[in-house]
Amino acid sequence: MSGGEDIPKSQWAITRRREYSSAGIKRLKCIRCGFPAEQQWAICADGNNYRPVCFLCDIELNQLVLEFMKHPNVKGLMIKYLRGGRAL
Repeated sequence: MSGGEDIPKSQWAITRRREYSSAGIKRLKCIRCGFPAEQQWAICADGNNYRPVCFLCDIELNQLVLEFMKHPNVKGLMIKYLRGGRAL
């Protein structure tokens, strides 16, 4: 893990089919690295369960998916996303 605490396997056992509220997501830790969560992610292969992710993992996830899907403007979209009110 990169600086956050290890996430126990039991965290993956938690299922949530509804989105977290803005206040609710901020009380959680990223399912991947353990840093404070700011975003959420769900995928059908995981039963469409919402998972908390931190801002940095959200960036990596977005870029990974855009590249996997061979989007023609990954760089432009990522720059726009990062400029959306957040500075690194």
